[in-house]
Amino acid sequence: MDYRIPAISGAMIALLPIGVAAQDITGAATFGLGSYDSSDGFNDFSTRSLDGEIDLKFSNGLMFGATAATTRADVDGIAEDASVNTFGLSAGYAFASQWNGGVYFENSEFALEGFGSESVDSYGLFVGYSSDLMDFEVFGGETDGYVVSGAGIDWNDLGLSLSYNIGPDGQFGGHVMRSHLSRGAVEVDMVSTGLGGHYAFGQGFTGFAGVTHATIEEFAGDVTTVGVGVGYDLSAFTNFGAVASLELARSRLDDGTDTYDEDSIRIGVTVPIGGTTSLPMNSVARSALSPNRMAVSSTLIGAY
Repeated sequence: MDYRIPAISGAMIALLPIGVAAQDITGAATFGLGSYDSSDGFNDFSTRSLDGEIDLKFSNGLMFGATAATTRADVDGIAEDASVNTFGLSAGYAFASQWNGGVYFENSEFALEGFGSESVDSYGLFVGYSSDLMDFEVFGGETDGYVVSGAGIDWNDLGLSLSYNIGPDGQFGGHVMRSHLSRGAVEVDMVSTGLGGHYAFGQGFTGFAGVTHATIEEFAGDVTTVGVGVGYDLSAFTNFGAVASLELARSRLDDGTDTYDEDSIRIGVTVPIGGTTSLPMNSVARSALSPNRMAVSSTLIGAY
């Protein structure tokens, strides 16, 4: 049995009593399904995903956040499922000048049924700025885990994200981050970048698009994912706010010699918390605008 989902749910529920006293609560949860058609030499597969986040802000300046995501892949011709799970917590303080700062913790697990799993923990500091016009954050931290420590690897993370609001109807922005791994004289950098945005056109329809790119600088290889989608507000037909979405995406792996394409169709239902949202959490645009604070997990979540 996978105990990660109950643990994630319990941690998010534990924030609810705190949330009752919060002045501002925002967040969302997205359930998604994906179908992936791969190039020759790679198996097709399908995915099921669940993503969630919640942010709490208080009148005294304190702020807390939690994120959780799980994606399970069913690969054609292989009995075992693969999965990627992430969970994060943050705590900080928002100053009257609109600047903020705090600490973060994120756990990422990569698992294959029958072969076990590996997980890493990321932790560090962030400084940000938030206004009606824009949001900005820069962070720095370290990543550690059983395999990382056992191999004597030092792993440092550094990144920046920036987004602009197009009035109340849209947003665009992106990120750049680097994970630097070193062991003695050997050094490896993995760099992730992304651009994305969304805009509400009216009559309940929203368009969104994004592109993410990841490369390992010391090796001839990179992954680029592009996604375009549309969402529709279901609140006129339901007793609660929800957005149905459809996205078409393509991931291209270039190993320096050949290229391999992977086309996907992603559908999702997003339920907002404490307001409205039009950007599905399982979309490429979401990965570009609000990535994890580690290049490896951000790349995997953006591609799948």
